[in-house]
Amino acid sequence: MHPGHFQIEGKWNSIKLGATNRAVIEEGGSYRCFMSAIELLKNGNLNVTYFHRKNGQCIKEFYIADKTAIPGRYEFEYEGKNYLTFVAVTSDFAVVDTENQSDRGQLVVVELYGRGLSVGDAGQKAYSQHSARRGIPEENIFDLSKLEHCKHIP
Repeated sequence: MHPGHFQIEGKWNSIKLGATNRAVIEEGGSYRCFMSAIELLKNGNLNVTYFHRKNGQCIKEFYIADKTAIPGRYEFEYEGKNYLTFVAVTSDFAVVDTENQSDRGQLVVVELYGRGLSVGDAGQKAYSQHSARRGIPEENIFDLSKLEHCKHIP
């Protein structure tokens, strides 16, 4: 289940979103977003495309995540330094851990992506286990698969 680059690339849908600080993933929160696609660049970095809502409108954004010396781990700047790690990746799902370090302290955000709008038991289990390991309580996890994703809004 460890990622190969061929498995990371392509279109993804946000299924679940959890964080150690619930406020950042609630509607209007700075980490409330809907994954769209991941592209591997020639230099090994990632171009990550996502949508978020701002003033009721869906906004398409992207960021470049720089590869690190650790396989499957990338870093980018957003409200501090972020370390993005692909915890588990299959052809159907990905569990992604983002750790933010800023002057406000440490924040952990764990996401479950699917190729479709749902994932099977293996994906749900991998996500639940990793979220628990990272100290994210159930009440801090949103099921985004039940929400209208921005990319489906004209």
